[in-house]
Amino acid sequence: MFANKRSGEDAAPVDSSATYIGTDVQFEGTLRGKGVLRIEGKVVGQVEHEGTVVIGPRAEVHAKLTVRELVVQGSVEGSIQAERCEIGETARVNGEIRAQKLSVAEGASLNGDLAANQPTKGKQGEAKAAAQ
Repeated sequence: MFANKRSGEDAAPVDSSATYIGTDVQFEGTLRGKGVLRIEGKVVGQVEHEGTVVIGPRAEVHAKLTVRELVVQGSVEGSIQAERCEIGETARVNGEIRAQKLSVAEGASLNGDLAANQPTKGKQGEAKAAAQ
């Protein structure tokens, strides 16, 4: 089952920037990170991610999501703020979506406030708001 390793050798390469939350996992709190995050379980709280977040078809997310790129295939209740947001045909989203780029597949369920093709809030948006 476990192979002997010589010092400094790994049995298999590991992508240290990828994170997976499995179907049997429930996370509550604030989740921060970079790289790729795939959620298949349940997340409650906040997700602040500087990479790509994929919400799988059976996942349940009750959170404020502030991410660079989001792909939703499962259920999201809360607010989404993203540079790019893709809502898949199996997605169910209830809440606010703010994205520079938004795509919605036929069959997706959306209920809430949408704003696309507008800069997301952040340092640039805050600077513009302060100047006005």
